[in-house]
Amino acid sequence: MKINNKEINLKDAIIIANHDELLFKHRKNNMVLSDYQINVLNRNGFDYLKYTNIHDLLFDIEEELNNDYDEELDLVSSQIAEFIYYNETKK
Repeated sequence: MKINNKEINLKDAIIIANHDELLFKHRKNNMVLSDYQINVLNRNGFDYLKYTNIHDLLFDIEEELNNDYDEELDLVSSQIAEFIYYNETKK
């Protein structure tokens, strides 16, 4: 496999991907967030531990995006909205 015009094997590709940061994990307040999402939230002044539910967190993120757009925060917002949709929509 080639990445950036360099030949790498699957093991190296997994290391480069840093998949552990992208895995969703149950947190102390029962939210399911990845390390990446928490890092982005922290950089934007959000302490996810002060929230009792994901809906309130998403609402505050959306409010912040309306005032001051941040591309990574927008991505996290989309990921959280998608998580809510797939976990709460009756199928």
